[in-house]
Amino acid sequence: MVHNGKKAGAYRDKAGNIHVIKPTCTHMGCDVEWNDAERSWDCPCHGSRFSHTGSVIEGPAVKSLKKMEK
Repeated sequence: MVHNGKKAGAYRDKAGNIHVIKPTCTHMGCDVEWNDAERSWDCPCHGSRFSHTGSVIEGPAVKSLKKMEK
C-alpha cells in the first residue's frame, strides 16, 4: 500500500488499532511481506520476522521496523 506518498504496510489488530510500518527489513533492506497465518511481517531474503507492530520476533535483524504516522 502507499501511505502519504510512501510505501507502507498496515495491520488492524483485534482492538481496531491500526499499526502502520515501513515495510523495509532493518537487516539488509529487503521488502517484508505479511504472513497472515502467523500474523507477522516476514523477510524473504534472510528470514527475519517482525510482529504486527514491527518488533523483532526472529533475526538476523536486531532493529524493529520503522513506524509510520497514521
